[in-house]
Amino acid sequence: MATVQNPTGYGPRRGLIFDGDENKYELWEVKFLGYMRLQKLYNIFIPSSSERELDEAKNADAFAELVQCLDDRSLTLVIREAKDNGRKALTVLREHYQGKGKPRIISLYTELPSLKAENEIITDYIIRAETAATALKAAEEVISDGLLIAMVLKGLPNAYKLKHFLRWLFNEKTR
Repeated sequence: MATVQNPTGYGPRRGLIFDGDENKYELWEVKFLGYMRLQKLYNIFIPSSSERELDEAKNADAFAELVQCLDDRSLTLVIREAKDNGRKALTVLREHYQGKGKPRIISLYTELPSLKAENEIITDYIIRAETAATALKAAEEVISDGLLIAMVLKGLPNAYKLKHFLRWLFNEKTR
């Protein structure tokens, strides 16, 4: 996600631009929907249960706001399938960046075993592993917690593994 100041006043006030990085899509969507709530367009993207019909003018306005926040690749995904349809455009983005298709699932399955903690805070490493695991679960793939723990431990530096695993194990047993 890039944050760009927009001195003209047009487009997103906070420069909420999605850069096409699928690892950041979920965070971007949360921020974007927050921005849409401020613009009174949230219900276009997330309809309430009592909504009867979609206001076409507001839907087009929501699309206009959305496209101001997209990189060229993401914009290309939505302009042919969902032009002037904000709700459908966000659905197209979700399906692409958080979909349940085989290529994405295969990518996630290969990402988990290859995780390695490299020059980063261990918390960041764990968040990367959790993100991949959550994406698999969201795609309705079954993966056990034990397997996830084994994959995460495998990627830790040798000096870190035993000391911290024993501390974690001790804390779990004393709860």
